[in-house]
Amino acid sequence: MLRIYKTTENGLELLETIANGAWVHAIDPTPDEIEKLANWGMEMEYVHYSLDQDEMARMERNEDYTFILVRIPIHRPESDIPYTTVPLGMMILGNKIITVCRYDSDIFRPLVNGKHRYLKTGKRYRLALYIFLETAARYLHLLREINRSIELVEDRLQKSTQNRELLELLKYQKSLTYFATALRSNEVMMERLRRMQTFNQYEEDQDLLEDVLTENHQAIQMVNIATEILAGLMDAFA
Repeated sequence: MLRIYKTTENGLELLETIANGAWVHAIDPTPDEIEKLANWGMEMEYVHYSLDQDEMARMERNEDYTFILVRIPIHRPESDIPYTTVPLGMMILGNKIITVCRYDSDIFRPLVNGKHRYLKTGKRYRLALYIFLETAARYLHLLREINRSIELVEDRLQKSTQNRELLELLKYQKSLTYFATALRSNEVMMERLRRMQTFNQYEEDQDLLEDVLTENHQAIQMVNIATEILAGLMDAFA
């Protein structure tokens, strides 16, 4: 699915065709949609990187484009691992920004619903920073969910003689491992961005990037604490 957004005097509008200053968002694109992305300037290999489950956060740039890959959190309750991470690719080229992800994510809902009043699709690097900010906020939200779920399982575990609760805790332990790995790789990539001139041209962008790094670091600390608590809990009940 392809969605094309552009900031106008009426706010963020959904367009039918590509335009200058647009944000193209591709969710699990079909072969025809991938071909459109290629026609709009995104090289095929970067589309595949964005859809590859195993790709880690990184940044590549030359004089024509900047490609950023960040790992975002998703919640799939029906999965064996309910909380995990997936890659999101961002290509900034010419006068547009293209984002590609295999899964729809809640991080985009605040962006399209007008949460950030200074978000403008024409300011492509600032839009990327807002995506980072919503990514970090989503990590924190899901980590709080995990902590609440662990507390509920702990209450059941005290009254149970079965292994089901321990196996459930093991799922959360795997989720925390995925979160920790993704958050650390995101942090390394964002530190590289902080050294780039394009993300330091405006004071607003500098402040926004600092906010992103602070939120990401808070999520790292939170996942470390949750991991230690969960490990001790499992050892105690095992």
